[in-house]
Amino acid sequence: MAAAVTAAVSFPSSKSTSPSSRAYIIAPERITFKKVSVYYKDVSVGRRVVSIGAQVTTEAPAKVKKESKKAEEGVIVNKFKPKDPYIGRCLLNTKITADDAPGETWHMVFSTDGEVPYREGQSIGVIPDGIDENGKPHKLRLYSIASSALGDFGDSKTVSLCVKRLVYVNEKRNCKRSPSNFLCDLKPGSEVKIAGPVGKEMLMPKDPNATIIMLVTGTGIAPFRSFLWKMFFEKHEDYKFNGLAWLFLGVPTSSSLLYKEEFEKMKEKVPDKFKVDFAGMEKGIDDVMVSLAARDGIDWLEYKRSLKKAEQWNVEVY
Repeated sequence: MAAAVTAAVSFPSSKSTSPSSRAYIIAPERITFKKVSVYYKDVSVGRRVVSIGAQVTTEAPAKVKKESKKAEEGVIVNKFKPKDPYIGRCLLNTKITADDAPGETWHMVFSTDGEVPYREGQSIGVIPDGIDENGKPHKLRLYSIASSALGDFGDSKTVSLCVKRLVYVNEKRNCKRSPSNFLCDLKPGSEVKIAGPVGKEMLMPKDPNATIIMLVTGTGIAPFRSFLWKMFFEKHEDYKFNGLAWLFLGVPTSSSLLYKEEFEKMKEKVPDKFKVDFAGMEKGIDDVMVSLAARDGIDWLEYKRSLKKAEQWNVEVY
C-alpha cells in the first residue's frame, strides 16, 4: 500500500517577530540547512497509511527561549473523549479520485454545530459503528482535518476529512470493517462518533509573511488543504497571508490528483503567493533529507539526533 506523506518547510520572513529572522533558499530544488526547528508527525506504522509532517524554520539567535506550541493559547484539545464522543452527522461524502485511479479517496463533511472547535493542522478521532475484523468493538482512529477552522461551508459548524479506501492484499483479512472503509461508505444523514480535536504539532505557522514549502503524497494533503483555504479562500480581520505557499504534490497518476480544481483556482487568484508542482515520491522523508543535507556537507541522521536533543524534533505516533 502506498503511504501518504506530508511535510512542510516554513521559512519566516525578515518581517517576522519570531526568533528566526533570516531565511533563504539557494535554488528552487534546494533547501539550505542552518539551525532549524523540525516537527515530525508519524500517524501510523507498518503497512498502514503513514502521514508525516515536518516544519522547519531557519537560523535563530542563541539563548532564545523556545515557545512551545503546547502552551499556545486558544487551542482546544480533547474536548470530546472516546467514551463520550460528539455525535455528528454526515452531510456530504463524495469520491474525489477518477474511476481509473489506483485506489479511491473520498472527501466527507460532518456536522459539528460549532461544538468541536479546531485549528488548521489538528486532527479528530472517529469511532466506527459495529465490530472490527477480530469481532471486537472498533477503537478510535485519528484523521487529519482537511478543512479550515471555518469549515467548507464557512460557518464554523462542520469538519471535513480526506480518506482513502483500504484494500488488503491478503484476502484472509476483512478490510471492509476498517475505520477508513466505514467512513468511505457513509451516506448523508448517517451518525458519526467524533472525539477530539487533538494535536498541536502541525498547527499553521503564525507568520503571515512566511515562505511555506509543503511536501505531500496522497491523503497527507489534508492539513495543508486547511492551511491553503484559510490563506486564499477566506477573509479574516486578523489574518492575511502575504508570504509564499509552495506545494509539491506527489501522485502515482494524474487521475489520483486530489483537489486539483481548488489548487488551480488558487493559482489563478494569487499567482504570486501560491505555487504547485506535481511529482512522484516513493522514498521516505529521511531518505530525501539525507541527500539534501549531504549537499551542504551535513549528516542528516546525526543532525536529526541533535535536533531531538535540543527539543527541536517532536514526534507524534498514533
